[in-house]
Amino acid sequence: MTDEYGYIFLAEDLSQGEMDWDETEELQIKKLPLKKAMNMVMDNRITDSLSIAGILKAAKVFGL
Repeated sequence: MTDEYGYIFLAEDLSQGEMDWDETEELQIKKLPLKKAMNMVMDNRITDSLSIAGILKAAKVFGL
């Protein structure tokens, strides 16, 4: 149980720009195909619940 909120956005055709991280953020950014991300979820290599929810929702949106 948690009172933490998270937001997931789905965007397409983006280009990378400058990053402006919060001091407390610990993020690992990786660019990979959605199918590979789905495999990583299923193999327990991605374990963050918000990331899993976003990846699985995107897979449904794109019919994978």
